[in-house]
Amino acid sequence: MTSTVNHNKFISKPLFKQSMKSLLGLWLALMIGSAFIFIVINLAIGSKHVFTNINMDEVTTYVKDEGLEWLKILGLLQIMGFDLSRIQIMSQIDLNSILNELVYKIAGVLLPMIYVMIAANRLIAAQVTDGSMAYILSTPTNRKTVIRTQYIFLLFTIFVMYVAITVAAVASEGISYAINKATTEESISPWHPGTTLLFCLGSFLSIFALAGIAFGASAFFNKANNAMAVGGGACIISFLACILGLFGNEVFVAVGVGVKAMAFFNYLSIFTLIDNSSMSAFAKALQGYDVVISYDWIWKLAILLVIGAVFAYIGGRRFTKKDLPL
Repeated sequence: MTSTVNHNKFISKPLFKQSMKSLLGLWLALMIGSAFIFIVINLAIGSKHVFTNINMDEVTTYVKDEGLEWLKILGLLQIMGFDLSRIQIMSQIDLNSILNELVYKIAGVLLPMIYVMIAANRLIAAQVTDGSMAYILSTPTNRKTVIRTQYIFLLFTIFVMYVAITVAAVASEGISYAINKATTEESISPWHPGTTLLFCLGSFLSIFALAGIAFGASAFFNKANNAMAVGGGACIISFLACILGLFGNEVFVAVGVGVKAMAFFNYLSIFTLIDNSSMSAFAKALQGYDVVISYDWIWKLAILLVIGAVFAYIGGRRFTKKDLPL
């Protein structure tokens, strides 16, 4: 009777502890590293508003007063990179949006993504390949319990990792804002902790989606190399596509360092579903600012949830029914 209960239990605590023991060092190192990245960025930049504050009336007056209109006629301003139309575009650009893209879609997700790639592979596929899965299944623990335990373990460690990241991001932003406000006489941008919370939520759900893909691949394939090629490949392609797509951003295109066609790569990246501009507008509206509210971030994050859950489910179903080389 006892064996039947153990056979059908929801998760296996011994297996959960075993997974924690094998991945603890990697998990702690990447979690602390990720939190450290946010702390360094926030303390270095703080709440300073990065904005190209260019007054076009002053630019036009300067060109006229200095007798530089002949440069416009000869086209030399354009050659020198000082085309007035480009300057006018730059005057309307908020570089904070680019900074948020770099932090929450690239720098802030790199280490969690590496953890997902390695952990997902080790939890299932690597154990099938090295034969340790045969030992696990020789106990009263069945395949459904194994797949649930390992998936819950992966989600638990990712969740705790992002709790630490979020605390580090919000706390360091608050400290930096207080320091800047106390030490400068200049006007600085208000601090919006709600915006940071939403940004961290977006990053977490993007990693959740990649975790579903990587874990699904690990459960689907019997060989660790194949699982890493599919799951890890999806992570790397998504990350690189996000970087390349950044050069198609309208800000980079406007200042002449980007190419509009590069925006195509955004369609190949899961991180594109992190709509920072929509989340920022929503958070500011909740705090009473007169901005246009956008709810696009909600359905985009919902898609990330669906992607992660569906791929993990497909891999899990495959694992419970396929032949294993035990």
